[in-house]
Amino acid sequence: MQHWNRWIARSMTFRVCAAAAVAAVAATAGCSDDPEGPEIPPTPVVTGVSPTTVSPGDTVTVTGSDFADVFTDNTVKFASSTGKTTPFAGSKSKLSVVVPGNASTGPVSVTVAGASQAGVGPSIVVERSVGEVWVFGGTGAGNPLKLPVPNMNTEYLIIPHATNRSRPFSEIFSYTIDANEATSGTAPAVAKVLLTYSIREEFDWFLRGNEATLLAEAGPRPVLQKSLRAERAAPMFKTFNVLSSLNGNFTQIRAMLRYETPTSLVYADVDTILTGGNLADSDYKNFGDTFENSTRPINTGAFGVESDVDGNGQVIILLTPVVNRLTPPGSAGIIGGFFLSNDLFSPPVVPVGTTNEAEIFYLIVAEPGGELSGNAFPVAFVADENNATIAHEYEHLISFSHRLFNQGGATQTTWLEEGMAHMAEDLNGFDQANIDRANLYLGDPASITLEHEKAPLEQRGGIYLFLRYVTDRFGEGILKDIVQSQCAGRPCIEAATGQGFYETVADFFATLFLSGKGINTSNQYNYQ
Repeated sequence: MQHWNRWIARSMTFRVCAAAAVAAVAATAGCSDDPEGPEIPPTPVVTGVSPTTVSPGDTVTVTGSDFADVFTDNTVKFASSTGKTTPFAGSKSKLSVVVPGNASTGPVSVTVAGASQAGVGPSIVVERSVGEVWVFGGTGAGNPLKLPVPNMNTEYLIIPHATNRSRPFSEIFSYTIDANEATSGTAPAVAKVLLTYSIREEFDWFLRGNEATLLAEAGPRPVLQKSLRAERAAPMFKTFNVLSSLNGNFTQIRAMLRYETPTSLVYADVDTILTGGNLADSDYKNFGDTFENSTRPINTGAFGVESDVDGNGQVIILLTPVVNRLTPPGSAGIIGGFFLSNDLFSPPVVPVGTTNEAEIFYLIVAEPGGELSGNAFPVAFVADENNATIAHEYEHLISFSHRLFNQGGATQTTWLEEGMAHMAEDLNGFDQANIDRANLYLGDPASITLEHEKAPLEQRGGIYLFLRYVTDRFGEGILKDIVQSQCAGRPCIEAATGQGFYETVADFFATLFLSGKGINTSNQYNYQ
């Protein structure tokens, strides 16, 4: 098992932070046309390191023999699998290097390109300053992390993180910390797996799976450009096919146009028109105007522009009790609305009656007494919930249509796609649900992976916090980079940030502890 570890040390009036992360070290065999093979350089010999007490950023001199003729062909490694660097000057007997940020206390070694073994030299002490964070690689007795001996008031925070991609995300990992010098005894711990699902998470899993299937079966589509507003008038009454179950059943409904903007058409199911206590004209106007003046410019600025398969330059916002009925009465969560990928296709790619061949959002209607579905949805709740749902589902529409028409049918992973949609809520100011999920995650971060394929509530809180952190640190432009790409999951984060996924994740874990505490004031470890 591999782990990423984060360390944070504390004295009575200050804290020292360090972080540690595991990296697998692989040896690659060389080959040559020469049957006897290339000449192997001798193993370098390290006799001294000066000074012997350093901090990251200091310059040290490594002395010895049999170093490479070209000083840049040497690698100096400190006591961490990630703490290695290339000399900036040197000779066959002397190398000058800058102590890297992830170095730790322990022996210094030199590796010569092409040599079969490293030359191991004496140990040095790497001291850390207040609030410092660093990454350490390695687990087990053969690769211990050694810190300067603390005094009785020093405290270290360790955040282990599994990095083995071949192990299932739901597996329970046990780990043990042996603190031989800092404290006495052993501190065992076990990561728990305790997940919270609602009907909403199950439904989103169904929708994302449907998207992946359609992308795989339909293949890439020609690039579509967004049209200007259509010259033709939108029909006052229109028939729609609405998904009515997770079994793939559809119900056909008739809806009336209630409000129109240059980029949206707001329709309501005729079943709702005569229902007491339902939405007023002002509510339909609010949905259209909020999309026109706020949600659309925010989402398109952050993620890009959606497709326009029906060529009218407008998206359809459809309110129907068919969506209300997707939530069984008394459920622990609700299905507040959705975007369905079928609507960007025409038969025979999708069956007749399963598409409306238009960009469309499906939303709940108000029913204060539960008269339409058995669920009580007050007017005020629906008026607010629908705008938040539109912001969320609009990201899904932009992401799916861009990947379908611009990126050759590349599928995004569920965990990252849902996290991006929660970022859309954040950007549009609909954050209460994000905060609630984030608190679930923060209650026990060890119990849930950020990459849970089914995106339960705790994971949604975690991936929201992660993407909020990444956006704060690297800029909002990374969101568009993720949407407008062919990558999926981890490679998207790596491409957007320009660094390894686990390096970013390890920094995120440290930030969860450090942000706002004044221990480390760097933007790298504080939410903005």
